[in-house]
Amino acid sequence: MLRGIVAPVLAGFVFCSTAALYSARRPAARPPASRAVRSLADLGRLLRYIAVTAIGGYVILLAIVLVFGVLIIGEMGALWSAALGTLFLLAVAIPAFVLLSWAFGRRLP
Repeated sequence: MLRGIVAPVLAGFVFCSTAALYSARRPAARPPASRAVRSLADLGRLLRYIAVTAIGGYVILLAIVLVFGVLIIGEMGALWSAALGTLFLLAVAIPAFVLLSWAFGRRLP
């Protein structure tokens, strides 16, 4: 019970608390207003942003699954399952997001 439930919940609590305290002491600057995707330059910028976000999120997710799923719980198939499942979700979500961003950008005045 300690390894399977308490350790992941406690680690998540510590991480979230640390992030909340850090952000309360050092608030982030407001990002500039987003622009609609209306040109190839805008599309390239959007694709770079999506690639960095997707790859970073993918690596962090696999690290979390490695620590909690494989090392703590001992489920050896968890990492392989998470890797393939997440790739499938990214393959569906990224093209849909790009297409919808482009469509809404063309619709706006």
